[in-house]
This record gives sequence, structure tokens and C-alpha cells, in this order.
Amino acid sequence: MKIALIDNHRIFTDALKENLLKSLPGLERISIYGSIEAFMARPREDSAQLVITELVFNGRYDKGVDLIFSAEHKADVIILTSMSDEWHIRSYMNLGARAFLTKTCPFQELLDAIAQVRKGNLFLSQDIQDMLWAGIKAGGPSLDSLSSMEMAILEGLSRDEPFKMIAKNLNISMIELKYHRRMLMERFSLKHFANLVALAKKPGILSTGNNQNYVVREREKKASGADVRRRKLAMSVI
Repeated sequence: MKIALIDNHRIFTDALKENLLKSLPGLERISIYGSIEAFMARPREDSAQLVITELVFNGRYDKGVDLIFSAEHKADVIILTSMSDEWHIRSYMNLGARAFLTKTCPFQELLDAIAQVRKGNLFLSQDIQDMLWAGIKAGGPSLDSLSSMEMAILEGLSRDEPFKMIAKNLNISMIELKYHRRMLMERFSLKHFANLVALAKKPGILSTGNNQNYVVREREKKASGADVRRRKLAMSVI
């Protein structure tokens, strides 16, 4: 079996590679890629039967991960990520991921996931199962699972800020802002933009996110120009 690891945290991938080689007899090769672009540009002979990928690169969710599922030579995909909100879990499992785990799960759970995926089964780590069950009991998506970016956008909508102002404050493009708006509407099953604005203005809905604008704005300012261009390219394929 050949495995591709996609993650830009080299210390993590090096340690994971070493542990997998020790734990999986007969494992032929593990290739490490620091970005989705590097993985997609790999030579044809470097194909893998199993892809283990992060969703967050350089501190930002990379929509380009979706390209893995439309690749010519498809492989089984395991999501192993620091991002673990309910919407992304369901989205990527629906897209074709065979397993979804957080990076905080025990290593044995990853081994179990690989074993189950090789048998043609699906797998969710225990913490992911607990999160989904909590969402079911709560009766729907939770605002607690929203990213800082999504919370900041809702805050802007709650103040009736124009789209251009929100995008400028968060240092993102209009393409990215429209993408996040669409994802928020899908997450809460809203058919009209006015309903999203009404949700943002609901009393107490953003009481835990008063400082999100500052957090996101500062984080986005640290992103490199190349990373911003990469994200715009990823948005253009949606």
C-alpha cells in the first residue's frame, strides 16, 4: 500500500510517517506533500491508494482539498485535521471521504480508520462521533462550531455593514466572502440572504464572539500574498 500525507506541519508529518511505517507491515511508501497544489502536481507514478489530508494550511481552511475528490486517479481519502466543525464533517463525508478524524485522536484510532477504510468501510473518530451526537440532541447546527471567520462575517451582517466593508475589515476578497456567505446559508438551511441577516441580529446570538473581528483580521494580515492568490484560485473552482 502507498500512502500520501498532505499537511504543512513537517514535524507532525515526519512523526506520523515514522509511526505508520512501524505499525503497518507491508506499507510500501509514504509520500509527504506540504500543500494541495504539491499533491495535485505530483508525477503520475507517485500515485497512492490512500490519502491522509489536513483541511487547514497556513492557518486557513483550504477549499482546494475538494480537488482531491475530482482527481483522475482517485484514492481513498482520510481527513485528519485540526478543523472539526459539524458542517465540514458532513460535507466531506458526503463528498467522498472514507474517514474523518481530529489530530487530537489517539494514534490507534488512525490505525483503526486505515484498517476499516481498506475493508471498504467508513470511520469516524470517537470525538467526532460525540460531536455529531451532541448536534443531533441539540436539534441542529451550533453557533459554537462556527469558525472565527464565520462569526466575524455574522457580526458584520448584524451591523448592516456592506459586503465590501466586511471583506475589507477581514482582509479577504469578495469571492471568499460570498463563498462563506453561501456556506453559512447552507449550514443553517436558509434559502434567503435576509434570513441569514435576521439570524445574525437575533438577540444574544453573537454574545460569545465580541472579539472575533480583531482575531480574524490579525490572522489574515499574516497570510502571505502567495497564500491569498492560492485561496482565490481555490474559490474560483467552486
